[in-house]
Amino acid sequence: MFKRFLKYTRRMLLLTVIVVMALLSSAPFYIYDRFNQETPVARLSFIKTDDFNYIAQLQQGDFCSNRQFMVLGDQFQLDAGFVKWKGLAVLLGFEPRYRLDRLSGRYSNLNAQNSLETISHNLAPDVLFDFFDETAPQGKQGWLIDTRYGSSVYLTIDPALQYQVFATEDGLIARSQPIQTFYRQNGELQIDITQGCGGSPSTLESISTSLNSLLLGAIDKK
Repeated sequence: MFKRFLKYTRRMLLLTVIVVMALLSSAPFYIYDRFNQETPVARLSFIKTDDFNYIAQLQQGDFCSNRQFMVLGDQFQLDAGFVKWKGLAVLLGFEPRYRLDRLSGRYSNLNAQNSLETISHNLAPDVLFDFFDETAPQGKQGWLIDTRYGSSVYLTIDPALQYQVFATEDGLIARSQPIQTFYRQNGELQIDITQGCGGSPSTLESISTSLNSLLLGAIDKK
């Protein structure tokens, strides 16, 4: 009886290890978003605080919350990394993935770019298994990754505009539109809501990302 109990216990432990490793391996697939044709990846607006000094309000992911960053310059630049799969990954149905890497400011004038202060902000998530690690084999040497590449988009900053950035098969593209303002109709204040929040993450996505964060936190404490 006791031997049978140990046998089942070992099997359960092995199964638990396999499940945990599978969840950890799947975390980057959820943290690094997939794209198809034109996929919205970021929304930006800017508040001017001084000459060549702005507060960028960045929305990404579910587009429900703002993150604020200082941007120096008269233009903003958003960088992203892309991964394309091959071989077994393609057979398993893996789709190309991207992650936002960096938000920074730049100057349209080259002399200003070379002489004035700049600042960059890291947007890349922390994961245990990083597909964008330069040491991970790709191309002929890799059996999952066909290629990794970067793409950037930049536009002149106008506080009256909102900028939407999209991931495409060719990289990042951006479009701008006037920021919606309040108006009165029949004596009442009105605003049109055309952009809602994204849907809730799946159960597997939530478990994978939570486990990834938990283990990263445990490693940082050591």
